[in-house]
Amino acid sequence: MQKTINLISFLFLFLFAAAVSADDPIKHKMLLLDESRKQIVYVDQYEPANNWISLSADGALWDAQLIGDHKILVAVTDKGGYREYNIGDLKKAPAERKPVREVTAAKYKSTQSAIRFPDGRTVIAVNAGKNSIFYVFNKNGEEINAIKHSGIQGVRLVRRSPHDTLLVGDRTGRAWEIDLDGKEIRCVDVPGSHRKYIYQVKELPNGHWLAATGYDCRILEIDKENKTVRTLGGNPAPEGLTYIFFSKFQVLPNGHIVVATWTGHGAEDSRKGQQLVQFDKEGKVVWQWHDPALAGSLNGVIILDDLDTAKWNEE
Repeated sequence: MQKTINLISFLFLFLFAAAVSADDPIKHKMLLLDESRKQIVYVDQYEPANNWISLSADGALWDAQLIGDHKILVAVTDKGGYREYNIGDLKKAPAERKPVREVTAAKYKSTQSAIRFPDGRTVIAVNAGKNSIFYVFNKNGEEINAIKHSGIQGVRLVRRSPHDTLLVGDRTGRAWEIDLDGKEIRCVDVPGSHRKYIYQVKELPNGHWLAATGYDCRILEIDKENKTVRTLGGNPAPEGLTYIFFSKFQVLPNGHIVVATWTGHGAEDSRKGQQLVQFDKEGKVVWQWHDPALAGSLNGVIILDDLDTAKWNEE
């Protein structure tokens, strides 16, 4: 009899714990790129007292990456180029914050994106009228190549593929793959509305591409035959959500995708709707974040939950 009671007690506790776990709200630790208020915001949903805001010393914030040794790479749009900071120094006032490295020059003005390769090379993407220019730097910050591409117009984010090539989207609705010599490997006319603006492209382990479509407010999975095999988002948005523009996204270890849902250039435009949403693999929204008092309109997010800032990360 005692064994039966113990077994029943164990099963009850197991089922209770499982139910509580299933109902636990999703929480994140994250760095937010706040374009409208020109700041980086750290959010700790577990301990909100740890939140902090870092006003930008670099003008508009379009891109950032965790590059290891507890450092962050930031694209410098206004002056042109990139800077590296110790993440801990971001809490300091801009006048007191010193970059670990700075590579800036007038010819790099309008830098929209900056990425670090695992071998230490850096690539920046510069909007140059109807052209895009990709500058490549060695691990010492010395320019070693410049790629001018007349087909890629209005570049935003450039990302490294698993093959050490560049993945880029543009405002004409196309997604591109080029190598570091400028050779075009693949170009996809992404399906969608005329308002699409391909903000980010990422290659999945199966070779498919994910593409954030800007004003079209979707993330599309595109197979190797250029067919759309999965769609996340799209208008009309679910009740209670507002979709204006899908920008930088991140794929989490469980396959969920968190995307910054930008709502305008104005400092108070974040009041129009949520700033982040998280989709599960099937496209259901399982989490959202909205705090217009803390942050403005977001064009980027880095979810820190499973990332080690001591190591190089793609995010």
